[in-house]
Amino acid sequence: MAEQWERQPKESYQAFAAFQNFLTTPERSYSKVARALSKSTTLIKRWAKEHNWQVRADAWDAELSKRAMEQAANDYAAMIVRQINIGRMFQSRGANAIQAMDLTNLPPKFLPALVALTQTGVKIERSARDLNRQKDAPQENLLIDTLTKIWQEEGEP
Repeated sequence: MAEQWERQPKESYQAFAAFQNFLTTPERSYSKVARALSKSTTLIKRWAKEHNWQVRADAWDAELSKRAMEQAANDYAAMIVRQINIGRMFQSRGANAIQAMDLTNLPPKFLPALVALTQTGVKIERSARDLNRQKDAPQENLLIDTLTKIWQEEGEP
């Protein structure tokens, strides 16, 4: 069976084309559809009644909303994974640099920067993993906000 917003059995191609126009017309006006298709408003109203345009349009709106919510959820999940990976990368780079260094000849100014890099990675990963537990957590600039907060607390490395 066809979805409500698709062409219905016994619906002519012309009536369906008019319905598609109705779905995309601002304010969903029968008279605007009639003008756009050079049809009478009476004919458009008859097609709308015969083919339940309002119910079908509501179903279409609900489908669009569902798709948008699914996309938002997928984007949110991808953002968290991306930020976890950024945190892990910071940790890995800092830890690898510390392990590779000969600490006996290390200028004292380098070690705090590497430690800060590793700590930053840990904090970014923890913040990203904690996002789904925080109802009102800001999402858009988590990485930037986290880095800014860490640097303000500890001083820029």
